[in-house]
Amino acid sequence: MKGFVFILLYILLPVSLFSQETEYLELVKAESELHDLFNELYTDTVTDIGPLPDTIQKKMLAALSLDGSIDFPWKRLDKIGIVTSEDKELRIFTWHVAEDADHYHYYGNIQVRQRRGRSKVYALHDNGKPQRGVMKTDQTLSDWYGKLYYQIVTNRYKRKTYYTLLGMDFNNSRSTIKSIEAMMIQRNEPKFARSLFIKGQDVVDRVVLEYDKQVAISVRFEPGTGMIAFDHLVPFHPVYQGNFEFYGPDGSIDGLEFSEGQWIFQKDIDARNPD
Repeated sequence: MKGFVFILLYILLPVSLFSQETEYLELVKAESELHDLFNELYTDTVTDIGPLPDTIQKKMLAALSLDGSIDFPWKRLDKIGIVTSEDKELRIFTWHVAEDADHYHYYGNIQVRQRRGRSKVYALHDNGKPQRGVMKTDQTLSDWYGKLYYQIVTNRYKRKTYYTLLGMDFNNSRSTIKSIEAMMIQRNEPKFARSLFIKGQDVVDRVVLEYDKQVAISVRFEPGTGMIAFDHLVPFHPVYQGNFEFYGPDGSIDGLEFSEGQWIFQKDIDARNPD
């Protein structure tokens, strides 16, 4: 019996290795094709992109559905945003097309880990709506405020995992927007969380920071403090109050601290790493 088991393993092992090698080669091929397509999309000589973005999206959905794709590094796709949660359960790919200086369209795909290296893929559909001041909204995968995600913050509370997404929208020729919003996985499906951000008596679904195109601000999770820290924005002159394309940082830092399943606003924090 032992001899039979040994022979069976001897036969099956090469088959398994061959299968893994085949999967890997398929991923390498898909990555190479996507790399070339993104190079074509973002070349300065392209004046009419035509169906190219839709072609890329279809190929991305197919590539991300391949077995093993959620653990594949996709290092050659260096022109798009790829972020992975700390627990490796969630990965998001985002990219954009500049229709003109005032209009940008965003594409996104979310991978949720399944068993045995498999994943389920969900497309994000840009709703094309302006997101200035939109703090309360029932955002969904099919009604998504488009942006490029650049960081995921992973938190757990009472057996629930919260994935907080930091993103940037080029918005228009006058202002840029950075946003903070949260997502959870429910029944293997990613869903945007609501009512997770608290500022005084206000409870909102997301944080939106809009500022002048000519300035830069930081919105980052700081491991040393355990907080999301961001520049406090003010108008350049009181006459511009509420006109966010004339807002910029005043040198102080605000933050969000995760506590009991919610992000609590903290004003004028010390964002320096205590170490």
